[in-house]
Amino acid sequence: MNAMIQRLWALVRLRCPKCYQEKMFTYNNMYSWRKSDVMPVTCKCCGQPFTPEPGFYYGAMYMSYALYAALFIPAFIATILMDLSYEVFYISFVCIALLVSPYIFRLSRAVYLYFFVDHEEIHTKIVLTKQPFAGQK
Repeated sequence: MNAMIQRLWALVRLRCPKCYQEKMFTYNNMYSWRKSDVMPVTCKCCGQPFTPEPGFYYGAMYMSYALYAALFIPAFIATILMDLSYEVFYISFVCIALLVSPYIFRLSRAVYLYFFVDHEEIHTKIVLTKQPFAGQK
């Protein structure tokens, strides 16, 4: 599989940006209000820290804005082109935003972390050679 497609697939699945194996979030249920943001301290597979420094994920808020814009600007343009009323757009906007907000929250954290983590060396070691690496027996 192409390396870029594999990286995007790991990102969409919210996997570790370094090894693509471990889940970035502790709990699978993203609609649990109290547990939706719980992340392990490090990846169990490769040791990559999921919080590189205090306050790291404040920048993920900007990723969230960009992801919402990528979702709703085309929807707004489609509303105009299909000559639908703005009430339909606003109601659908609120419903869709409520449904995708937990995933967008997690995805924005993952995208932000993916920008800052180099994956090439360890990923090559896992995929091509299947050799053990830090934290693996």
